[in-house]
This record gives sequence, structure tokens and C-alpha cells, in this order.
Amino acid sequence: MRVQFLYKFGAFFLGCLFCFILHSQLDWSPVIASAIIGLIASLIPMRTTLQAAVYSGSFAGMCSSSLVSNYWEILGISLIGAILYFYTLRIFQGFGGKLGAIAFVSVALFFFIKGSII
Repeated sequence: MRVQFLYKFGAFFLGCLFCFILHSQLDWSPVIASAIIGLIASLIPMRTTLQAAVYSGSFAGMCSSSLVSNYWEILGISLIGAILYFYTLRIFQGFGGKLGAIAFVSVALFFFIKGSII
């Protein structure tokens, strides 16, 4: 179970990181950056749930670069997102929009926690 979580965390983190880099450093549209990350993930032969974790991470990586000041924050968003993804995978089975909802909640929770600590 720990190994599965680490795989999902890594996939979520990579999707989030690369999408964020594409739109914040290379000035790509966040939508195009997320679509490219999702396309690349779908072409790599791996388990289906890892591809979905990459795509959900790319949704989280679409957050504004004015909100995220460093890559440690991307790591924090990815940790929250991977936890939500891992534990709600069976709950939201069959519902549309679950990947975007997980990404939204992970970013919102991260900034809520960040705001309450500072």
C-alpha cells in the first residue's frame, strides 16, 4: 500500500511540476500545458491509475504562478493531492470531474493551511 501511494505521489508530482514549469517558465497557456502533459502521460505505457494521477497533477499545476512562489509549494500541493487521490479513488468511481475536483481541493487546502500557518 505504501509503494502504491509513492507511485501515485510521484505521478501527481511530476504532472503538477511539469505543467507548472510549462506555463510559468515557458509562458504556455495553462490549458495547453495540462493537455500536453496528459497526452504524454497517456502515451507512456503504465498503469491506468498512474496516468490519471499525472493528469490530475497537471490540473493542480495549472494554478497561478502568483500564488505559488517556489517548487516546495508544488511539492506540498502534490502531497495533499496524492493523499486525496489515493483515498478517494474508489469513492468517486464512475463520477466525472473527479480529477479536476481533487486538483482544486488540493490547491485550496494547501493555501488554506499556508494562510493559517503564516
